[in-house]
This record gives sequence, C-alpha cells and structure tokens, in this order.
Amino acid sequence: MRPEPPQRLYGLTVAADFPLHQHRPAPAGARVDLTVLDGEPLDGNHGTPAGQVLLDFGQEPDRWYTAVRRPDASVLLRVHGVCDFVLGPDLADVTVHLVRGTDPGMRAIMTTGTLLALQLYLRGNAVLHASAVERDGTAVAFLGHSGMGKSTLAALMCADGARVVSDDVVPVAAGSRPCVPLGATELRLRPGAEAVTEAMATGSYRVRTSADDRTVVGLPSPQTEDVPLGAVLIPRPNRDGRLEMERLDPKSAAFAIMSFPRLMGWRDPAVLGQVLAHASWLARTVPVLVAHVPWGPPFRADVAETIWAAVDRTPVAGA
Repeated sequence: MRPEPPQRLYGLTVAADFPLHQHRPAPAGARVDLTVLDGEPLDGNHGTPAGQVLLDFGQEPDRWYTAVRRPDASVLLRVHGVCDFVLGPDLADVTVHLVRGTDPGMRAIMTTGTLLALQLYLRGNAVLHASAVERDGTAVAFLGHSGMGKSTLAALMCADGARVVSDDVVPVAAGSRPCVPLGATELRLRPGAEAVTEAMATGSYRVRTSADDRTVVGLPSPQTEDVPLGAVLIPRPNRDGRLEMERLDPKSAAFAIMSFPRLMGWRDPAVLGQVLAHASWLARTVPVLVAHVPWGPPFRADVAETIWAAVDRTPVAGA
C-alpha cells in the first residue's frame, strides 16, 4: 500500500511506494505516467555502468551522476554513492536501488529532482535548473547553478505573497505562450537562507529538515495545472547594495539558458540538439534578465516588488 496518493509533478503523474513529501495529489483516476518502486539495496555503485553513455558528470573521486542506455533499451541512472535508478524502455516503470547505509529519505530527494529531470529530458521537454513562483497568474523562474540563490529568491517572493510553482526542476511547455507545469511544492533552503521564513505569516508554511540537512519549506501553490511564464531571472547576488534588473539580448539569453542545465554532462546527440533548440526558443519568446540583488540576511524589503516591476514592464517577444 502506497504511503501517499500519486502526485502530479512537472506534467507527469507519479506514483511511488515511498513518501515523496509533495502536496500535489493527482486527480482521482488519473493515468499514472511513472511508477517508482523500491528495489534491492546495493553494497556500492562505483564506476561507469555498462551501456551507451547518455550523460556523465563529475570526475573521480567526486562523480555526481551517470546515465547509460543498455542493450535492452532500459536506462540506468547512477547517482554515485547514493542509488541506482533502472528505467524501463518506455520510461514508465522505475526501480530504485539505494546504496546500503544511505538515509532512506534520499530516495524522495533524488526521485523528485534528478530522476524526474532525466525523465523530462528523455521525453523531449525543455528543462531549466530553476525555482519558479507565481503572482497574478504569471510565473517567474530563477535560473542558475546550485548555490546561486534560486530557492532563496523564490522564498523571498513567497514571503511577499507569491505562490510556489516548482523548485529545482522547471520544465517549460510550448503553446501560445510558454507555460510551467506545477512541480515540487517545497523550497529547499541552504543554511542561512531559511531566515527569509521570518517574514512569512505564522501558519502559512510547513517546515521540515530533509535527509541532506536542508531546511525545507512547504508553501501554497496555484490551483491550475500550469502557469504562463513571464520571465526568466538569473540571480547575481552582491554585497554593494545594487538592486537592478538587466535584460539580456536574445543571443546572450540563449547562451545563458544553456549555461545552467538541470543535468550536466550530456553526451546524447538527441538531447544536446533539443537543449539548443529549447534555449533558442525560450530566448526568443520569454524575457531573460540578470537580477542584481543585494544579498542578506537581512534582505531588503523592496527586492520582490523590484523584480515584479521589472517583469511587468518588460514585454515578451511579439507582444
């Protein structure tokens, strides 16, 4: 018996036989797109698995993850030192094998992050390494590498009244206007960044500590399936008081989008081609801005409104 109902994450209905710590249940009777089951534990998972290497990031002794396609068309995603995910040929069934001694809570972290990001790439989606929030029916995505302040800025925006759309993984769907399907319902904050919760109303959020010692804040979300994307912002924290939103030209914007993939080290030509195509498309259709933000704590009270004002006055392409 599963500990929670299937969750609707990034446009996929996901069922797992362990808690995902999400609060986005799929509609009753929804067809499950992805089932994740516990498998036998591993004594270790070092080295490169046999098969065609799709992506490989990191070098010994600090390898992060590797994915290979095996002769039977299944895919093995290895998160070195943590777990192996074995994906069936149709990507619908996944078995996770945790390395012995690893905190079981890492299953949820790796499933909702690394595994689902891989699924989205392999299913042909545009994927950003970003955190996204919504206000008045428009989403803003904060794009960047780990530690650049994505989740912190998202939390600041939520403290000012925004709602969380997703954290860490942000797919973008094409349409009359690019939209972000709702994803993770929690923001994972680094030490020190959790100070932003002090500005949130008591009872407006949930808080817990994750298996990797992050402060995890659960926040309200939009009630729609997806949210139109108004802008992509790249955080540039500073200590000199500068608060300014700088728009990039389309060429620079495309390069910036490609500089911050959710999964790094791609070797698969098909995925590399779609990453280029998606970055070019987004740069033409969505404003991309560098957010020069004075960093805290404490954080300036006008950061959120400055960001929304820049988004509101920056026209989308063709508008």
